[in-house]
Amino acid sequence: MSLLAEFEATSPDLVLGPTLEAMPSLTVDLERQYALDPARPIAFCWARCGDVDRLERTLADDKTVDSYERITDAEEWTLYRIRRSDSDVICAYRHWVGVGGELLECRGQDGRWEVEMRFPDRDAFTRYHDFLERENVTFELHRLADGTEPCHLRSRETLTDSQREALVLAHEAGFFEVPRDTTLGSVADSLEISTQAVSERLRRGQARLIEEHLF
Repeated sequence: MSLLAEFEATSPDLVLGPTLEAMPSLTVDLERQYALDPARPIAFCWARCGDVDRLERTLADDKTVDSYERITDAEEWTLYRIRRSDSDVICAYRHWVGVGGELLECRGQDGRWEVEMRFPDRDAFTRYHDFLERENVTFELHRLADGTEPCHLRSRETLTDSQREALVLAHEAGFFEVPRDTTLGSVADSLEISTQAVSERLRRGQARLIEEHLF
């Protein structure tokens, strides 16, 4: 039975990792990816940011990118053709193809990749997860589910458990009141995580809710 996995992966050695790290406001949606040479896959990515010139300077300095080409502009988004570097980059593409994985959705934002993949079985997912762990990729699993149901019939959770927990706790503590009844530091202390971590969870959770209910 196939398996669906939703997770976040973060590393400066993943493709575009340095660019996502340098530009936290950048959003990258992977449209498609292919490889004549598995060591150097080519990706077509839509990018959204407030400064395209800065983005392209950052891409030029990104050690994981061999070359990039701007294809087209559409409102707030720009489509790029990006060839991955053949050195100092985690070969994620080769490994998920090797275990029989299929990339369904992939979005880079807040310095990390949000990924949905289908694997032929749990063992294949475990092998891919173990590979990422060996490469020191920070991995946060959001969901595992039966992958046999067609994509358009799946009901997807809007929020991850950690995002929901942070938003509920912040709401109950009065963080969203005007004026606020608590501080971000207090929310972080309650969750026993850093202020930066809780700030990221709240922002990502709010962004997901906005995308789900306002667009």
